[in-house]
Amino acid sequence: MKKHSLKIVILTIVLIICVIVLNTWLDQEKTTQREAVNGVLDLRGYDFSQGEPVELDGEWAFVPGQLLDSIEFEKVPSYFVQVPSLWTSYDLDGENVPKYTSGTYRLKIKIDHKEEILGLKTSNIRMSNAMYLDGQLIGQSGSPAEDASYTPHNIPYVSYFISDNREIELLIHVANFEYASGGGILGSIYIGDQDSIGKLRESSIVYDWVTIAAFLTMFIYFLGSYLHARIGLEQLYFSLFCFSNVLYAFSHGEKVFLALFPATPYELFERVQSSSSILIGFFILLYFQHALKPFTHRRIFRTLSIMGLLLFGSALLPVHINSQLQGVYSAYIFIVLVYIIYIQVIAIYKRSVGATYLILSSFTIFIYFIVGTLNVMMDIKLNALPPLLPFICLTLLALFISHRFTKSFLKKDELSSALLHVDQLKNEFIAKTSHEFRTPLHGIIAISQSMLDKEDASLTNDQKEKMMLVVHIAQRLSLLVNDILDFSKLKVGELKLNIAPVDLFATTHVVVETFSYLIDKDVTIINHMKRGQFVLADEERIRQILYNLIENAIKYTHQGKIEINCFERDGKVVIQISDTGIGIPPENMEKLYDPFQQFENSVGGTGLGLSVTKELVQIQNGEITVDSIVGKGTTFTITLPRADVKEGEEKRENPMYVSQRRPIHLSIPYIAKNKGKQKVIIADDDHINLKVLIDTLTQEGYFIIAVDSGKAVFDQIKKHPDVDLVILDIMMPGLSGYEVCQQLRKAYPLSELPVLMLTAAIRGEDMVAAFRSGANDFLHKPLDASELKTRIRNLILMKESAEAATNMEVAFLQAQIKPHFIYNVLNSILSLSYLDLDKARTMITDFAHFLRGSFSFENTSSLVPLAKELSLIQSYVNIQMTRFPEQMEFELQMEEPIHCFIPPLLLQPLVENAIIHGLKEKKAGGKVTLKVKEENGMVVCQVIDNGRGISAERLHDHRKDVHLMEQGVGLHNIAKRLKYYEEASIHFESEENKGTTVEVKFPFIHDMNSLG
Repeated sequence: MKKHSLKIVILTIVLIICVIVLNTWLDQEKTTQREAVNGVLDLRGYDFSQGEPVELDGEWAFVPGQLLDSIEFEKVPSYFVQVPSLWTSYDLDGENVPKYTSGTYRLKIKIDHKEEILGLKTSNIRMSNAMYLDGQLIGQSGSPAEDASYTPHNIPYVSYFISDNREIELLIHVANFEYASGGGILGSIYIGDQDSIGKLRESSIVYDWVTIAAFLTMFIYFLGSYLHARIGLEQLYFSLFCFSNVLYAFSHGEKVFLALFPATPYELFERVQSSSSILIGFFILLYFQHALKPFTHRRIFRTLSIMGLLLFGSALLPVHINSQLQGVYSAYIFIVLVYIIYIQVIAIYKRSVGATYLILSSFTIFIYFIVGTLNVMMDIKLNALPPLLPFICLTLLALFISHRFTKSFLKKDELSSALLHVDQLKNEFIAKTSHEFRTPLHGIIAISQSMLDKEDASLTNDQKEKMMLVVHIAQRLSLLVNDILDFSKLKVGELKLNIAPVDLFATTHVVVETFSYLIDKDVTIINHMKRGQFVLADEERIRQILYNLIENAIKYTHQGKIEINCFERDGKVVIQISDTGIGIPPENMEKLYDPFQQFENSVGGTGLGLSVTKELVQIQNGEITVDSIVGKGTTFTITLPRADVKEGEEKRENPMYVSQRRPIHLSIPYIAKNKGKQKVIIADDDHINLKVLIDTLTQEGYFIIAVDSGKAVFDQIKKHPDVDLVILDIMMPGLSGYEVCQQLRKAYPLSELPVLMLTAAIRGEDMVAAFRSGANDFLHKPLDASELKTRIRNLILMKESAEAATNMEVAFLQAQIKPHFIYNVLNSILSLSYLDLDKARTMITDFAHFLRGSFSFENTSSLVPLAKELSLIQSYVNIQMTRFPEQMEFELQMEEPIHCFIPPLLLQPLVENAIIHGLKEKKAGGKVTLKVKEENGMVVCQVIDNGRGISAERLHDHRKDVHLMEQGVGLHNIAKRLKYYEEASIHFESEENKGTTVEVKFPFIHDMNSLG
């Protein structure tokens, strides 16, 4: 045992004993100066107004078995007995007074004659009494009688009187027919003036109420603490121990219980008295058993617990039974106190936390018990002491609990620090491991998918199913890796945000577009969002939130629809995602957002998606709620701050969330000219990203056109039809990158206009959606400059290869002189040489001119003067008209010469097609007309024939897709080359058996140097 703890124990014990001895000695000094002798108490000369109340102790006259008045008392023999005491201790002529009987006490009090108000106060007169002063009834408790018909009731009371006599006769009737230990005047009766008796009464009541208040406060505190946390069963037992003390204080002393509830039957009240003392011992036993469990003895505890329960049951029996066990009750409590002091000594010896305070508190309880027992059994006045013992007990117990809590707190703080360190290491390990998982997972998915995509029959159906299972599991693991990385960043607060106005329509459209390529069930996603709705948030995180919620809706919706709505409320933007799925049971709502939470109806996943979603919403100053009906569907509602963005306003970052940097504002469209190099259009709504891309590509010498919206891409393509590459950011206001790419693909094949998509998203589904919308390539942000340059070079090389193929088609078209055509022309020249030498010579000249124009390969990709094209047409027409002079007629309608440039072989193939395919079935009267005119800055050329025409069905196909032309390379090549020029077009009108009109519109270019 520690020396310091031993000193505290000894000092506290000595202090308590000194306080008790001092109060007892002071009390004896006050009350034993005057005692009754032979039934008379002489208080003459005693000033009641200056002194304390006097105890009427000493020798009283007593008549057993009878309730007498003053006259009758004088007629029968009486005995002098010591008061206060039990009457069973009286020796009356060698005989003891029975337990159950009645009796009359008398005391004569001599006082000085003064007209002053005096008072009498009783304490404990068992079991009922009536008090008479000079023959007048001045107070009673119960109704005493000489047999068992009496009414028991034993509570202290005060009576006041004024006596004119110098000698007062006090007569008290007492009866007891129930309490097994006997009756009589067990507590002192006090006499004094009105003030002193009133103060004595008040001090006794205050003592009881202070005790009650102290223990009741501790009862409420510890019971509430236990009910709140349900930690530490000893708290419950200690609260019940305090409540037992409350009952004990209520039912003993001044018995304030009956003062508060006077209608309570005394039999019930007596049972409360008896059981309260048993409960004190029982619950303090349970408390220390759990508080010091390592030091307790199980067998002793079990025995004492069983005894306590049996004694508590006996305390509920009638008074004449349980009163016989009062000694057993006291012995039980004494044994319990000895036992708990014993285990506390062991706890102190083994240096248990706070055990010193426990033994001191137990010692005060022990003293309180001894004094209380003696107060009941004898005239040891507990209320003579100040209410010190309860406070000492509670203070020491509070110090014990505080000491243990402090130790526990320090230990938990130490463990918390260690756990936090371990948790940090765990998070770092998970984050690093998850990051390392990405590459092999993507490799597994790519390799497995490539095996599934093979069209050969090398895999059996069973193998394909297993490979699909591998892909599905790898994709789930990939999603888990992404969620874990986000969750780890959110936990440590390392998730960086780029808060800026976000176009909700564009963002939602991208997510919906992504799912449109991935969804494989009968579920329709309907996006009701309108353009022009902005929120103040992180664009990528908003996209992640929408992705998680829509994916969750798809997962739990087997058939039906998912609707996305948006509206404003109270200055904020509300986004609702509703589905017609299975719904969420009410019992799952409370734990819906808990991390790694899985329910019985969970479909895959790890339980992190909604947890991450809620965190992402909250760190962006938003709120998320959910409403669901089982079997009908679920609606997630997200509320985010609204961003005030005017139409055309650039997106700006919020300096509260990103590091401060100089804002960049480009003049849109931004054009960096570099003649002779390839043209590249860059589209990104972030001007900082545009600037980075411009600086990177300028070093490569590209002709750069930078815009910040999807609509501007189409405007620039009209102005610059010879664009070689388009770089699109997926997330743009207005039209998203997906929408722009889809529109471009309606006019340009993959090889004619490559598209490179950029995004900050890291999901594989984004890549799939990009390629399915028509992109040639895909890059993640932040971009690597060398990788970007390499991808651009490859795409431009691909485009140049496609252009080379187109030019080879033109070259092939130029060289498309069939041997049969040459043979026929030569035969015609030979025949004419015999018939008409001049015509033969003219035909040779036209043929030579035609051959020279047809074999002119040097300018296959540039423009030629319109006059040169018309000259080539004229040479070809002259040859055909010389060969078939009566079969066809050709007319060129042009009001005045037009000096402009057009693509080579733009009109000649159309005229040739009209002559060969349109008129070949006509024996005579065939006519081809070529009309050329300038109209609204365009050169309009019409080739009109009156040949066989085209059926309505075939003409519809031509108008729907000009690529369906099957007349050979010529028309297909013309349509393809016209796409590179702004507003250039080719149009067909035909009627079967009446003829065909082909109209070509081309921008009026009068100078080759005017091209950008």
